[in-house]
Amino acid sequence: MHKLLQRQLRQARQGGAKEKLDLDLLVQLIDAAYAEVDRERRITAHAHQVLRDEYAELAQRELRANEAMDRIGAEKVEAERARAAVEAELLKQERVLLLGRLTASVAHELRNPLSTIRNTLHAIHEAAAHGGVDIGRQMSRVERTIDRCDGIIADLLDYAGTGQLNTAPLRLDEWLGKMLDKMKLPTGITLERRLAAPAAVVPFDPERLHCALANVIENAVEAITDMPNLVERRITVATHVAESAEITIIDTGPGIPAKVLERIFEPLFSTRAFGTGLGLPTAKRIIEQHGGDVAVGSSEGAGTRVQIRLPLSAARSRAA
Repeated sequence: MHKLLQRQLRQARQGGAKEKLDLDLLVQLIDAAYAEVDRERRITAHAHQVLRDEYAELAQRELRANEAMDRIGAEKVEAERARAAVEAELLKQERVLLLGRLTASVAHELRNPLSTIRNTLHAIHEAAAHGGVDIGRQMSRVERTIDRCDGIIADLLDYAGTGQLNTAPLRLDEWLGKMLDKMKLPTGITLERRLAAPAAVVPFDPERLHCALANVIENAVEAITDMPNLVERRITVATHVAESAEITIIDTGPGIPAKVLERIFEPLFSTRAFGTGLGLPTAKRIIEQHGGDVAVGSSEGAGTRVQIRLPLSAARSRAA
């Protein structure tokens, strides 16, 4: 359109002076209009750019707000998880405390009647023998039942035992060798020793540590005994010194299923018909009382490995 006006202007210039002035004015007005349009276009473009920038900033703020909300949500979930873990630990401690109180009030009271029953049965057995009545098989069954009850009471007392440890710095291999010398394993099960820490000195309570290790070895014996068709029937006890003194007990039993493995330290959990479920929890408590830790690795068909770590004595740690 502007070119058309320019052409008309040239034609007017060839014409009269009046038409030339009118067209010059018209062109000036049109130029002014185009200038105004350009100005408005620039203003509109600037406004659009400002809106785009503000929208981008708003989008960034919304993204940051969403990220902050996600973090808050994750922190809330983590806090809930931590709270649940603390509540579970408190519940566990309450169970332990309740079990300890129950054991303290009942165990000794139960042992006295059991002792009376045992003595009375012995007298009945002798009287029956004098009268020519053979009740030996029935007596053996009753005595085994009494022994089982006495063992349950001993397990409860061991698990509930929270008294102060009577620790003394001892050479671990020397003490462990003597302990293993006194252990009697069922026929057919081999006890292998790999004691490789002759100089390791560890502060521990011999009686309590004996209880912990005996529980672990007894579990290994029961696992192997439950599988009479095992070709290799062996329990290995090994020691090693690194940052701490390590005792490793390995058996060639059937292993532990994954669902059972995650619950083995749960008090009163047992897969056996007559088990108390306190053997490994008791061992774990005793090891932790010594400032150590215990880890169990196992898989079905591949045996079980129990690793116990105990802190070295301060003098030995500095020397090492």
